[in-house]
Amino acid sequence: MFKWLFGNSLIDLGELEGDYRVYHLQNDIRQSTIALRVIAIGTLASLPVDALLLGDKHHVLALLAVLRMGFIVATLATILTIQRTKKVKVFDRMIIGWLTASIIFLNILNYMRPIQNNPFDIIFPLAIYILSPLNLSYTFLFALGYSTGVLFVNHVLRTSGDPATLSTFLVAQIIAHALGSGSAIEIQRHRKISYRAYIHEKDAREVAAYLSNIDPLTESLTRRHFFNIAGSEFLRYLRYRRPLSVLVIDADHFKAINDTYGHHAGDIVLRSMSLVMLEQKRAQDTLGRLGGEEFGLLLPETNLAQAKIVAERIQKAWENTPTNVDGELIRSTVSIGVAEATPEDKSFEDVLRRADRMLYKAKERGRNQVAAE
Repeated sequence: MFKWLFGNSLIDLGELEGDYRVYHLQNDIRQSTIALRVIAIGTLASLPVDALLLGDKHHVLALLAVLRMGFIVATLATILTIQRTKKVKVFDRMIIGWLTASIIFLNILNYMRPIQNNPFDIIFPLAIYILSPLNLSYTFLFALGYSTGVLFVNHVLRTSGDPATLSTFLVAQIIAHALGSGSAIEIQRHRKISYRAYIHEKDAREVAAYLSNIDPLTESLTRRHFFNIAGSEFLRYLRYRRPLSVLVIDADHFKAINDTYGHHAGDIVLRSMSLVMLEQKRAQDTLGRLGGEEFGLLLPETNLAQAKIVAERIQKAWENTPTNVDGELIRSTVSIGVAEATPEDKSFEDVLRRADRMLYKAKERGRNQVAAE
């Protein structure tokens, strides 16, 4: 109904609607808690006013006092429940229950008290529109339900149906609902626009963070991000003494590929080599580009013998994977140095340094092989 009436004024977040409610849940709880506390205090403070209005009607006054205290207890119970909940559905159910009880209570109060056309009859629908955290359909139904109840009590049960009084009441209610619904729509619109902007900014930050951590050519991690992860893994090794190994992988005769086929072909070969390594590594392993044609592969929970098996698998896989560049197959090999963290190592750089020495040993032995320490 609201969509039909207000069209583009309403914003539909689609699949994000549930996330939007969860995101605002704590704010909704805080706002509702404040509103319910104010209403509970106001209800309690109205007891002396009832005494003045009802005079010597002690039985009616006693019944009103019981009703007010019951409503206050229900309100306090609602506050305690919504403060503890972590689920939107539970929160909505509690607010729906409280609003239903409030409308029933206030209309009973209207019937029992001598005052008619109370200004509160205008204020309460406005408050529902402005303060309700529920969706607009529920909010409208509750505000309309309260007004209908007041209309029935004040102009059907308690009056002879004076046309002037009824007209005044109806005009006041129409104005209250128009102002309230307009305010509710604007509040919801502002909140949803803000949330959508937050999501777009969050996505942009995540993309920027991803791009800053990924080498654009090889799709492996950048040197900085690789060392950040490696530093964390080395601290975990120091704490728990779980096995940790690292491979240093370097393309053999890569300068000759650039000189023979051009740097464009060299880039394609380097990218293909990185993709082969990414396919061969395990999910928990971390591949990073250390510089030029040199890569590091971090192997948590892996001892030296196991790391050597991984290195040999990568070396064989790349040797048997020629790169197609403009119809020409370019073959390349890698040399790999392997090292495992030991109690003597003071930092990850110590482990990497030993793996680097093993890499040069593999180069000295003729390349296209694995050397481990």
